[in-house]
Amino acid sequence: MRIVIATPLYPPEIADAAAYAKELARRLAKDHAVTVVAYAHLPEELPGVRVVTVEKRQPRFARLRAFRSALARESKDADAVIAINGASVELPLILAHFPAPALFVLADASAHARAGLLERFARGRARAVVGSVPAQKPEILPLEPEPTAALAAWNATWHAHLVQFEKIFNGN
Repeated sequence: MRIVIATPLYPPEIADAAAYAKELARRLAKDHAVTVVAYAHLPEELPGVRVVTVEKRQPRFARLRAFRSALARESKDADAVIAINGASVELPLILAHFPAPALFVLADASAHARAGLLERFARGRARAVVGSVPAQKPEILPLEPEPTAALAAWNATWHAHLVQFEKIFNGN
C-alpha cells in the first residue's frame, strides 16, 4: 500500500506532532511504501521513507500553494493520505483533492480543539478521524536504568495505534 503522510512539522522540529509523524512513518514503512510531505528545511532522513519538503521560510500563500502542489503530486497514486495536525495541511489537501482523496485519515485530532470551519470541513471529508495518538517515547537517561516497562507500554500503544490504521485501510 502507498501511504502519504502530510504534516506541518517533521524532525528536526521538536514538537509532539513532529515526533509523531516520524514514528508513524517509521512504523508504517515496515509494511508499506511511505512518503512524508512536510514543511521543512533540512528534514531527518529515515530508512525506507521518502521525505518531500516544502520550504517553510517563504510567504504564507506561496508556502500553501507549494505544499498543495507537492501533496497533489505525491498523493496522485497513493492508496491513503494521512493528514496530521492542522489547517496548514488540511487546506492544501482539500484544494489538491476536491472533493476528497480516496482514503483520507485525519490524525492527531487533538490539535482541533478550536474546531473552526476548516477543521469541521476536513473532518467531514475524512474517512476516519484518529484523535488519540501515542504519547512521546519515554526518555532514556544516562546513568539511569533503562525504563523497560515504560518502553514496553509505549510500544504496546503504538501497536494498538497501527492496528487502528490497518482497520481503516482495510475498510473496517
